[in-house]
Order: sequence, then structure tokens, then C-alpha cells
Amino acid sequence: MRFRDANQRGQATVELVLLTPLLLTLMFLIFEFGRVFGSWLIVTNAAREGARRGVVVAFDSSGDTAIQQRVQQTANFLTVNAAQCAGSYDSCVQITRTTDGAERLVNIAVRYKVYTLMPIIGDIPFLGRIDYPGYLEVVGLSTMRWE
Repeated sequence: MRFRDANQRGQATVELVLLTPLLLTLMFLIFEFGRVFGSWLIVTNAAREGARRGVVVAFDSSGDTAIQQRVQQTANFLTVNAAQCAGSYDSCVQITRTTDGAERLVNIAVRYKVYTLMPIIGDIPFLGRIDYPGYLEVVGLSTMRWE
């Protein structure tokens, strides 16, 4: 009976060694998903607050500074630049105003790059090839009618 118990302990050790890379990768990806999802929530809320600010100020570009400041205040845990989206950026605020008949709409798009803690590129034993980038872009969009 003792001989069988020793074999089972050895089998459990081998199974643990084989599953450890999978479990660590899964735990890392869950943590990264939480970071990206939390950033997306903050960016979406900042876009909504910026749109809300945009519908109570003038319906021209004179209110852009107030909108950008409101977005930055709302996304205080993230570093959101007040610059308009053009070219290469880490974060930006895009403000567009449209007139659809009698309705005036303010559209706010906040873009933010969430840099990953450790990009995974290459072959992982037992998992295969993974191409996990160095950053993921999250976008918060909001549209409101001008009051």
C-alpha cells in the first residue's frame, strides 16, 4: 500500500509542475483584465461628465477648455491629456458638435492607452504562442443633446 501512495504523491507533483505555467498566466491575465476594465470605466465616466459639461456651455469651441478640464477632473486616477486626438497619443479628448435638424448634439470621445505591466510575446510551455501587446487602448464615448 505504501508503494502506491508514493506513486500518487509523485503524480500530484508532476501535475502541479505541468499546470503551474497555465495557472500563473491565467492569474496574470485576470489581473490585467481588471486593470483594463477599471480604466475603461473611468474613461467612460469621464466622457459622460465631459458631455454633460459640454451641453451646458456654449455650442461652439469656446467651451472646449471647460469640457477638457472636466474630463481631466473626473479621470483623476488616470493621466488624460487635454489635447485633441491627432497622431500618436497616450490619451486625448475628442470633442465634436453636430446639428441634426432641431437637435444639437455634443459627442465626446476619450481615448486612453493602458500600458500592460508585462507584455507577453512568444511561446509559453503547454500554452503555445501568445501575442499580448504592450498596451491596450480603451475608449469612452458619450453623446448628449445641447440644452
